[in-house]
Amino acid sequence: MELTDYLRHLYDYNYWANHRYLAVAETLTEEQLFRKQGHSWDSVHAVLVHMMSSERMWPQRWRGEKASFLDPKDFPTIASVSESWVDIEKNLLALVAEQNEDSLLRDVTYTNPKGETFTLPLWQMMVQPPNHNTHHRGELAAMFALMNVPHPEDELVQYFLSKSGQKKF
Repeated sequence: MELTDYLRHLYDYNYWANHRYLAVAETLTEEQLFRKQGHSWDSVHAVLVHMMSSERMWPQRWRGEKASFLDPKDFPTIASVSESWVDIEKNLLALVAEQNEDSLLRDVTYTNPKGETFTLPLWQMMVQPPNHNTHHRGELAAMFALMNVPHPEDELVQYFLSKSGQKKF
């Protein structure tokens, strides 16, 4: 399998899983959505904004732009998160679709918010957003469980079973 195919599958999985978790978040009360639970970003809302922010920030880095975090206060409702994420998702998927084997192997240098500078091949950076989101979906699963809110399975094998038609979700 070529890197381009791998990344397309990885991002398809990422959004399959993200959409399932956003659907759960859309069922929460405002209190549940903003409840501080002690995880990395405290609340379901803040974790989702952080995930969306990361998906916006990495392409900025890949294009050599200054990357910046989104402020959760700019997204007061789950609807505002979902609506804003649509454009970020489209942008990221378009960037993935533009790549070829050569472009994925080129080195990209970026500076993180701490002022540290790093260089990696583009493909290694492009696997970061889906991997990052998997981590945070795990936190969301824990938050949902603490609130007794049912949540979906989002493991990669579940995605492949769904895509192959062997399991319906």
